[in-house]
Amino acid sequence: MNHPTSSTTFLNVPLVSDTSKVETQFAFVGIPYGPPYRPADLVDAADGPDAVRKVTHEMAYALNWSHYDWDTEGPLFEDGVPTVTDCGDVETDVRDPDAIWAAGVAKLRPLAEAGRVPLVVGGLDSIPPIVVEAFDGLGTFNVLHVDAHLDFRQEVDGVTRGYSSPIRRIREYGCVNEVVQVGLRSMGSARPSDVADAQAAGNRLVSIWDLQRQGAQALLESLPTDNKWILTIDCDGLDPAIAPGVGWPEPGGLSFFDIATLVRGLASKGLIAAIVFTEFQPKHDVRNITAKTIARLMMNIMGLQK
Repeated sequence: MNHPTSSTTFLNVPLVSDTSKVETQFAFVGIPYGPPYRPADLVDAADGPDAVRKVTHEMAYALNWSHYDWDTEGPLFEDGVPTVTDCGDVETDVRDPDAIWAAGVAKLRPLAEAGRVPLVVGGLDSIPPIVVEAFDGLGTFNVLHVDAHLDFRQEVDGVTRGYSSPIRRIREYGCVNEVVQVGLRSMGSARPSDVADAQAAGNRLVSIWDLQRQGAQALLESLPTDNKWILTIDCDGLDPAIAPGVGWPEPGGLSFFDIATLVRGLASKGLIAAIVFTEFQPKHDVRNITAKTIARLMMNIMGLQK
């Protein structure tokens, strides 16, 4: 069973499914599914990529490339030439978690090898290691993880690639240097031993309370610039005011200006290697606010990273 790709492309840019033929700086990629714990999990976030595509049309972003964007202080695309290609969705047998993983890496690897910047919308939060694996062997990268939850379980019910384990899996790749986890709050699947494991692995853990004390700008200035960053944003790490479309909403979380400060700051320095948004569940969204947040952050990257 394959997930159909919408006929509406992201920002109305050309569709090039073969990622080895992409010539633009950025590439929008949908990975609707991720390895689940239960088959029913697969449907919750499967429509996320198409929801982001559609909202760029509903907000007329796709029609007004030449209009002034106050986020980037100019038109999104200089001279009206798009810097992003829509690469469609990863298509695979959703009943086979290993096939999901392999197909995702195969879709992203040509982009990573060519120095393109994948703009990925998932699926479940088991997808970020797929993105990182596509970059393995191509240098050293730092990882910024925005989430309410630690996601450092070794396994749940014998499943090691599920959505409670992505950061532990990411830590196993040789290309990963720094891991900074931001926005941690409330209670999730992490046990005290998992927190200890993450700290022992060298992860920097920044709770939402830590972020409120120091501020997003101070955190940005503390991030090393020796390597590019792969950003993985679980939408429940954001405040429900800007990302209500999640399965586990929690009061608090990063505000739009918190997350935009981090994203824009890294982009303006040319430091974003890839970004992936996960756990966006359109059926829970309110007036497409979550989809708009994702689209706008991606547009900020395209407008600021040269």
